[in-house]
Amino acid sequence: MDAQAIGCGWSLRMTQFLYDDLHAHLFPGDGDEHGAVIEAGLATLGGRQVLLARRLWKAAGGVDWLPGTRGYRMMPAAYVTRRIRDCRAQRLVYLAVHNHGGRGSVAFSSVDLATHERGFPALLDVMKGVPVGALVFAEDAIAGDIWTSDGRRHVLQEAVVVGPTRRRLTPVPDLHGYGVDTRFDRQVRLFGERGQAVLGRAKIAIVGLGARRQLNCPVQRQLSWPVRSSASAG
Repeated sequence: MDAQAIGCGWSLRMTQFLYDDLHAHLFPGDGDEHGAVIEAGLATLGGRQVLLARRLWKAAGGVDWLPGTRGYRMMPAAYVTRRIRDCRAQRLVYLAVHNHGGRGSVAFSSVDLATHERGFPALLDVMKGVPVGALVFAEDAIAGDIWTSDGRRHVLQEAVVVGPTRRRLTPVPDLHGYGVDTRFDRQVRLFGERGQAVLGRAKIAIVGLGARRQLNCPVQRQLSWPVRSSASAG
């Protein structure tokens, strides 16, 4: 299958309860990668394909989540087969899930994408027309690679967590729900809104300025102003 990734308005919806359960599994504080499977319904809302997360399967380390033969970690074939059969029986979308480190932005590695290209065409044959895909999470970010039976790959544009508050996750930082501070208009013109969002989340520590009179040196000002961060001297 010669599939090419395209943008087609795909989105994911999940409850706060499911997201919290998934987040605790993926990010238990050990800094490692963990795996899971989400079973999702599929609906068309306003011209957008929306995946509706219905059930979470957490892959158990050492049993369903093992050292990989080509990549770092993998779910063994027997586990994938069980989850695929469940999805096929209920006509639900199979979504393999794992996490990367970092915060605010995330993307599949070249190994991840090569794994999809090897395995997803076969999974599509088993699923008889129902899409399959993968999700990768970082803290406050998500990316998705969704495959459909017509041979196309689709980029997940967002995930929305629905609970007491509405939370939106994207592959890279954006300004959704934040607004642009007019003080940084010149920077937005230079870097764009997404670039300014990245700068706005950055933190800088300046070490070794020493003399108090050096706190106002040009380099310190240039580093601290764009990111709206407190510069520390030591």
